[in-house]
Order: sequence, then C-alpha cells, then structure tokens
Amino acid sequence: METIARISVLPLASRDVERVWGGQRLAPGAPQPVGERWLAYDENPVSGGPFAGRRLADALEELGGEFIGSVPFERYGLELPLLVKFLDTAEWLSVQVHPDDAYAHAVEAGTGFHGKTEAWYVLEGEGEVVYGLEHPADAATVRQAALDGSLWPMLHRERVRAGQVVFVPAGTVHALGPGLLLYEVQQRSDLTYRLYDYGRPRELHLEKGLAVSRLEPTPIPSPQPSGNVLLASSAFVLERYAVQGAHRLQAPEESFLLVTPISGSLAWAGGSLDWGETLMVGAGRSLELNGEGVVLAAYVPSPQRLEQFPPAVRV
Repeated sequence: METIARISVLPLASRDVERVWGGQRLAPGAPQPVGERWLAYDENPVSGGPFAGRRLADALEELGGEFIGSVPFERYGLELPLLVKFLDTAEWLSVQVHPDDAYAHAVEAGTGFHGKTEAWYVLEGEGEVVYGLEHPADAATVRQAALDGSLWPMLHRERVRAGQVVFVPAGTVHALGPGLLLYEVQQRSDLTYRLYDYGRPRELHLEKGLAVSRLEPTPIPSPQPSGNVLLASSAFVLERYAVQGAHRLQAPEESFLLVTPISGSLAWAGGSLDWGETLMVGAGRSLELNGEGVVLAAYVPSPQRLEQFPPAVRV
C-alpha cells in the first residue's frame, strides 16, 4: 500500500447538486435538474488510493500542511480553501452577490465558510450574464426595486461565449443566464445572497446582500492570458494546459494544485482521467499526464508569486 509520505495525488469523486435553474448536460435523465457538479470540495470523497472512500477533509487532516502547501495552510489551516465545479444553466440564476472574507468571518462565522470570489471559464454555449448595475444607485432604491420587481432594467448585462474567462470578485452583483456550461473556481463558500429571483418562491437576502454589494457599474475585468495563466488573483490562479502525449504538471511549492480535464482523452498513473473528475496534487509535487486533451488547473498563490505575473493577467 502506498504510504502517506509518498502520496502525491488524490483523485476526487464528484457530487451533483440539484438546482431549479439546472439542465440535463451534467446528469442526463436525472429526475430533477442538476445545476452543479462539485468536483473538488473538502466534503467530497477520495476515489482511489489509501484514502479511497474517505472524505477529502479527513485525508488532509492526516496528510497535513506539507501536502496542502504553506500559503493555504497559513491562511486557512487543514482545509481545502477552494471549491471547483461545473455549472449547467438552463434558466437564469438569481441575481445575487457574495460577501468577502471579512464579512463572512464576522457575520457568518457559524457556517464555517469564507467569502466568495469566483471565476468562470465558459466551456460551451453563448448567453447573457448580469454583471453590476447600469447606473449607480443607493441601497434604498435597489431594495425597493427588488421588492416590487423593477430591478431588472437597473442591471447591466453582457454576452459571454465559449473560451471566455470572467472574474467575479466578492461584492459584485451578478447572475448567469441560460444556455451556458461553465467551469467555476471559487473560494470555499456557499454564501449566496439573493437580491432578485424572477418571482420564484425562494427567500431573498436583501439586508445582507445590500450590505456587501457594490451598487454601481462594475466593468468585467479583462485579463490577458500569459502563457498558460488565464488569470491571477490573491484568491486563486487559474491555468489552462493543452496536453499532447506525455505532459508533467508541477504544483507550486507553496500550494496544492487542482487539475480538471475539460476535453480530450487523458490518463495518469491511477488510470483514466475523465471529464468531470478532478485530481488534487500536493504542494511541490508533480502529476504525469498522457494523451490528448485540455485541463484547467487552480491553486492559491503566494504574494511573491502573484507579483511575478504580468500586470495584464492580474485581477
């Protein structure tokens, strides 16, 4: 049996999440629409190796800070501070906003969640998203518009398409429109404050949502990819690799690396690496891939590494 000290990679089993706005692409034939597939989350089970069948959180407790990496360990301890998922949007998501770390830790401490900065990589489709407001507004005006159903014209909408990367920092009023299949990397959080939900019978969270929202036009950042790096922020770095033949991916010395295939046919030492699976590579360790395809990779950078990226890729 592989010893804990020699473990370099943890394969993770995914978890499907039903959402009222979800479609059929993630789980064809499912009785309820599946909107999200959580690919990497510390409550997901490990799918192979000595920790097979156990929660990732339990495995990380044993593997320790050396596997997680010094930067995420110092910030968050023995937990996976990122959540990676696929989203299938058959209908509009609620108009929503997420808090930052300071608000989440002060007001939502009991949840165990952090703030939520996220980024989307559009895998398939073309459609609209809400991103910020058309014009500045005060909280009282937005609150009334949310209650009487007149908020929609106040929202700024843009079209996005396959291959586009959209960075959504905490505090940004946003919503995903129908027809999109996306990869999302975000901070480990499920804190979502709904401001508007098209008349669906779901709770709104106007007090908390308005407390954390930037109620003004918020241009979508336009990072310019540099090499394999799609964008770089203090919360995470997102990279894209085209694999042809044998290819080694190296995790940074200071952080784990989450690797997710988005196309092609790939394999690693533990077997095939299929669409909808994710591997967690330990800090400073490597992953050998073979085949042809494309993978996305995410990690938590050190401030020093972040400063080394060209300004055009930083958000």
